[in-house]
Amino acid sequence: MLGVIFGSTCPACGRISATICKPCRETLDGSDSGVYNDEKSSDKRRDSTQYHGDVLVAFKYDSTIRKVILSFKYRNQRSSLRLIGDALVRRVHAEQSRSLKKIDIVTWAPTTQKRIIERGYDHAELIAKYVAKRLQLPCQKVLVRLSDRPQTGKSRDARLVGPSFLARNLNSEHLLLVDDVVTTGATLNSATRALYQAGAGLVTCMAVASTVLWQSSTESYALAKARK
Repeated sequence: MLGVIFGSTCPACGRISATICKPCRETLDGSDSGVYNDEKSSDKRRDSTQYHGDVLVAFKYDSTIRKVILSFKYRNQRSSLRLIGDALVRRVHAEQSRSLKKIDIVTWAPTTQKRIIERGYDHAELIAKYVAKRLQLPCQKVLVRLSDRPQTGKSRDARLVGPSFLARNLNSEHLLLVDDVVTTGATLNSATRALYQAGAGLVTCMAVASTVLWQSSTESYALAKARK
C-alpha cells in the first residue's frame, strides 16, 4: 500500500513496493529471510556466513543484490540502504560472537569527487554511517581519494592498479573499513595500506558483496595484516 501511495518500487525487480519485495528478498543469500533470521539455528547461521579473502561480505553477488546496489548507488533509492546496512551489521555481530576484536571507528573508501558531484552523495559514506549508527560507534572520514578516476568500466588489469588514498594521522586500535562491492580488492587494498601508514592498529574490511568466488568462514579478518 505504501508503495502505491508514494510510487516507490522494489529496487531489484521494479514491482510496486515500499522496499525490496518479498520474492526478491527470499532470493538473497544472507537476507532477512535467510540464514540470519533469528528463527534459524546458530549452527546454520555460522555455516552460511560468507567472506572473500580477508573481507567480511554480507551477500553473494548475484543479479538481485546487483540491482539493489545499483539502485542505491546510481538512483539514490534509499530503501536499499536499510537492507544492505542491516545485513552488514548482522555480519559484524556474527564475527564478534567468534573472535572479532572490539571496533572503535567505522570509515569508508570514498568515491571520486566527480561521482559525488554528479550524484549529490557518496554511497559508501551513507552505508558506513548507517552501520556505525546501528553498532553505536563513531563514523569518521579518515581517507582522502587522490585519484579521481572511478574503477567502474575499467578492465581487470586496470582495476588491479587501484585508486590512491591518503589517510590523516589517527590513533585507532581497530578500524572497520566499508565498501560496496569487492571485484579485485584493489580499492580496499589501497585504502587499507593508507590506514596502516597513518597509524591504524588493525583494519577490518567489509563489503556488501563480492563478485568473485567465496567460501564459508569462521574467522574472516587477518591479524597477520595488523600493523606491527
